[in-house]
Amino acid sequence: MTDPLLNPNQQRRVVTHLRLLREDLEDVASWQELARPGEPYESLRAGLAALLSAVEELRRALALPPDRPASLRRRVMATAEVWATSAEDLNAHQLRAYGRVHPGLSAVLDGRMDGIARQLRRMADQASALPEE
Repeated sequence: MTDPLLNPNQQRRVVTHLRLLREDLEDVASWQELARPGEPYESLRAGLAALLSAVEELRRALALPPDRPASLRRRVMATAEVWATSAEDLNAHQLRAYGRVHPGLSAVLDGRMDGIARQLRRMADQASALPEE
């Protein structure tokens, strides 16, 4: 018998995040606007299908258990952590990639986004106190 690649805690974390990713991708795929014919809609539908396939292939490669609903605890923690990471990337310095940044933007944006990221991380910590169900 070979050693599993993930310990139980790592496995729960990966399973929860992959489930949320799959649910979000399936949600996007269900949007009526994507049913339009032609390009770029066909490419986007193909890309979504490929992503869903990649998620399932990763689940198989890691020998993850069959999918079952994640607990409220895990859903809140994962959602908060994903958004905290995104919030940390929304600062004036990072926005330079999208064009000229107003000299006063950092003073208005950066501290507030850092605060939102901290609140999201705190929310994840608070959710860790919820029962596993």
